[in-house]
Amino acid sequence: MNEKNGILYGVGVGPGDPELMTLKAVKCIRQADVIFCPQQDSRAFHIAEQAVPEIREKKCLSYDFKMTRDPAELRRVHEGAYQEIKKQLQEEKNVAFLTIGDTSVYSTFSYVAQKAHAAGFKVEAVPGVTAFLASASRLGIPLCEGDEELHIGTGQSDIEQLLALPGTKIIMKCGRNLPKIKAILREREEEQRIKVWAVSDCGMETEKIHTGADEIPETYMTTIIVK
Repeated sequence: MNEKNGILYGVGVGPGDPELMTLKAVKCIRQADVIFCPQQDSRAFHIAEQAVPEIREKKCLSYDFKMTRDPAELRRVHEGAYQEIKKQLQEEKNVAFLTIGDTSVYSTFSYVAQKAHAAGFKVEAVPGVTAFLASASRLGIPLCEGDEELHIGTGQSDIEQLLALPGTKIIMKCGRNLPKIKAILREREEEQRIKVWAVSDCGMETEKIHTGADEIPETYMTTIIVK
């Protein structure tokens, strides 16, 4: 691979509050030639532009990442996004791939990064504050104390199995399974076995804090913490 190719940067912009963006993330966005977002008019872009207004003057690309569980469709989408980015890298452009939260936690960037790295392109990740870290801060609760464990899962995983683990549990990306998850959490609350909190739209103007399973809203950007 030609060493003159551009560099692909994965930039975590945090959960919503632009003040939670790192200095390194801001610097990377300012120096990038091209900004790439998973969707047009994306939340990640709106977070970044509040901290880096000049982002509006940069070349911005997006690719429609459909919400699907179909492996074949996911491979097609990831390949399509990679091909768009590959063109820019071959033109010696440095690309900043913006992602909500952190680049290593349930981020589409990881799939594209693997393809770029395998093809010989230079790839760097700029970490960001995750929704569960910001949510715990907003709630004023510790995630781990002493030797307490921390387990992270999604609404698509086996919730019963996740809740059976010791320590604090984080549930993200609940999607269509949220009613079922709420029912399981409600039952355990009634048995006085757990405490449940949730934060929706963490760091945004629409942020709301919820206590108890019944209060959890059926919105996509909701993080659940169980202790």
